[in-house]
Amino acid sequence: MLRTKVKVSSIENLSDARYCAGMGVEWLGFSMTEVPVEKFTEIRQWLSGIHIVGEAFNCSASEIIAHCEAYQPDILEIDSSVNLEKIKHLNLSKILRVNLDSDNLPALFAAARPYVDYFLLVGDAEDSLLGFENQVEIWSAQYPIILGLSIPDNDLDEWVDQSSIQGIGLMAGKEERPGFRDFTDLMTILEKLETE
Repeated sequence: MLRTKVKVSSIENLSDARYCAGMGVEWLGFSMTEVPVEKFTEIRQWLSGIHIVGEAFNCSASEIIAHCEAYQPDILEIDSSVNLEKIKHLNLSKILRVNLDSDNLPALFAAARPYVDYFLLVGDAEDSLLGFENQVEIWSAQYPIILGLSIPDNDLDEWVDQSSIQGIGLMAGKEERPGFRDFTDLMTILEKLETE
C-alpha cells in the first residue's frame, strides 16, 4: 500500500507492469502510439485491479478517438496540444499532461479543468521543481495535480504528507533484455512511499 496515488508512465513491458502492480501503483500508463495493441492486450491480461492509462501525445482528436476504440483504456492521458472539446464525448476519465517549462499553465488549468480529472505536471529539466515549489503548491491547492517533476529525496515525505498534490508521476524504464530490468530508480521512490 502506498501513501499516495502513483502513476507510472511509458510502460513498454510486462516486467515493469507487474512490478508496479505488485507495489500498489494506481495508474499504469502505456503509449497508444508506441506499444502495439497486441502487446498492450497481452500485458493487460496479466493485470487486475489496476487503472490502465492510454497515453496519446501529439495526436489529433480523431487519432485519439481511434486509439481509444482499439486499446480500450480505463483512463485517457493527452497533452496540451489536443482540442479537448473534440474529445469530451469520450466516456473516460482524463489526465492532461502539462509542462511547467513550455505551457501557459494558469490559463491552461482554468480552460481545461471542465474537461479533465487530473493534471500531470511535468518539466523539461531534471531539476525543474527547484524554484517553483511555492507556485506548484498554490496550483495544487486549486487543481487536481499529479506531480511528475523530480522531487529531491529529502523533500518527498513533505510533498506527499503536507502538500495538496493528488499523487506522484514516475517514468518506467527499459528492459536490458526480455524479463531483465533494473528497478532501482522506481524502487527507491516506491519503497519510500510504502505504508508500514
